[in-house]
Amino acid sequence: MDLDLTKVPIRNINYEGVVAISKEYYEKMDILDVQNVHLKFEIYKNMDQDDILHLVCTGNFLLQDARNLEPVSYPFQFEFEEKIDEESEMCGRFLENSQNTLDIMAILWENIVLENPISYTVCDSLENSKENAGWRVVGEEDDQEIDPRLAPLMELLDKKKE
Repeated sequence: MDLDLTKVPIRNINYEGVVAISKEYYEKMDILDVQNVHLKFEIYKNMDQDDILHLVCTGNFLLQDARNLEPVSYPFQFEFEEKIDEESEMCGRFLENSQNTLDIMAILWENIVLENPISYTVCDSLENSKENAGWRVVGEEDDQEIDPRLAPLMELLDKKKE
């Protein structure tokens, strides 16, 4: 979605609606789907006659649960306001001055990716099931067996602590 910035001096550019995110954006990531992306933005001139982008976005990621690998929904929301020019950290990369256009989808996707969690779980406990057969969560309180080959090193560490 390229926006023509030559129309901003005449009137503000407004948009509000649901945006479909193409699978090409997230197919190589740990995201199963991006759903219900509601985008609202406005481009306007401020008192200094600078173009300003104000963007609000909400949506849901469909991710795998970190513990039981079931699909879970993870909501995201962000909002920002940015001056549109070449020096702008956010908008500068997506501004084509030769055509005076701004690629809003590229800006949107860059900010959606920042909302993607590294790991997410909704289950509080880990029950024995087919999905987690053969492994378990180990905590500090669990008694750990020491490999006999490392026993001399453990003795040295114990002596050093004394």
